[in-house]
Amino acid sequence: MKSIDEYAEEGNSLFDDERYDEAIKVWQEALGMLGDPLNMQSEAVWFCTSIGDALFIRGQYGEAYRYLYDAKSNLSGEGADNPFVLMRLGQCSYELGRDDAKEYLLRAYMLAGEEVFEYEGPKYIEAIKDLL
Repeated sequence: MKSIDEYAEEGNSLFDDERYDEAIKVWQEALGMLGDPLNMQSEAVWFCTSIGDALFIRGQYGEAYRYLYDAKSNLSGEGADNPFVLMRLGQCSYELGRDDAKEYLLRAYMLAGEEVFEYEGPKYIEAIKDLL
């Protein structure tokens, strides 16, 4: 049986090779290994964030939103103030036309500045310029 770290490493390697579907499958398997309650385990934040990131890259914004929201809402507190989680959540919201997009994008900006958006294209930072 693989350890949680081995699942993480395998998923990362697949992700780095742009084999997103395979990475998602590995990380979902890892989530299943964690047991319940998932919303209290910091490892779940990492796996949900990774899955959400891969789904975002694939343009599956609704499904990505669900995983990223789970990461943000994790009771360990590891996701609530994570700028990357908040940025991706805001990006998914933006792409889905949700009202909470600016809130998440602004929170990411407030925690990490413009740097968190460095590789993301201008439309997301432009979406919150009126709030800065």
